[in-house]
Amino acid sequence: MFDYRGKTAFITGASRGIGKKIAEVFSDSHANVIKPSRNEMDLGSIASVQDYISNHDLSNVDIFVHSAAVNKLAGITNISSEILDDSFDINVKSAILLIQNMVEGMKIRNHGRILFLSSLYASVSREQRLAYTVTKNALTGLVKNLTLELAKDNILANCIAPGYVMTDMTKKNLSEEEISKIQQMIPTGRLQQEQEIADLVLFMCSDMNQSITGQLISVDGGFLCN
Repeated sequence: MFDYRGKTAFITGASRGIGKKIAEVFSDSHANVIKPSRNEMDLGSIASVQDYISNHDLSNVDIFVHSAAVNKLAGITNISSEILDDSFDINVKSAILLIQNMVEGMKIRNHGRILFLSSLYASVSREQRLAYTVTKNALTGLVKNLTLELAKDNILANCIAPGYVMTDMTKKNLSEEEISKIQQMIPTGRLQQEQEIADLVLFMCSDMNQSITGQLISVDGGFLCN
């Protein structure tokens, strides 16, 4: 359905889970996919990100998808500077640095798509999720700012917030009973699939999307309606 022939997509967090599926669907749609491994670029080290940028020309990137994220459990009484720094570096700051080096090429071509994998934690939260909640909310603010700066150049920026997704990690960390309880809280009665998220990413980054920008789009089976 989508043909990304001639387009270059840069995807972080593509080694597993939703990020891996996103890389696969772009590749299946004939995009040139760049998906640096952690050995090539450690998002938890700003020096590593800057080194990668110095050694790679990112001006030909048409699509940037930031799927990488870290979720270290801590609340207000036990969060450390290390957890905060790591969370902001991986979830937010590294993405900003990469985009800085992609956006001029997008402007020249008058075309670009920037998409962040956000989370339900951009809308709700839980105890011990301070850093994750704050950084996912930061991405929502970031797409609004990018929209105001870049929409005139046909560069669209959005967040997609997956709900509970049936990933290998979900199957590993949750029992069948726990998954069943979660399903009961979702109006559609099931967890989302990685393919559903990847298909929406394909649409949002395609030329079929001409006006959706600055948005946080939840894909949660109606969970947030509870």
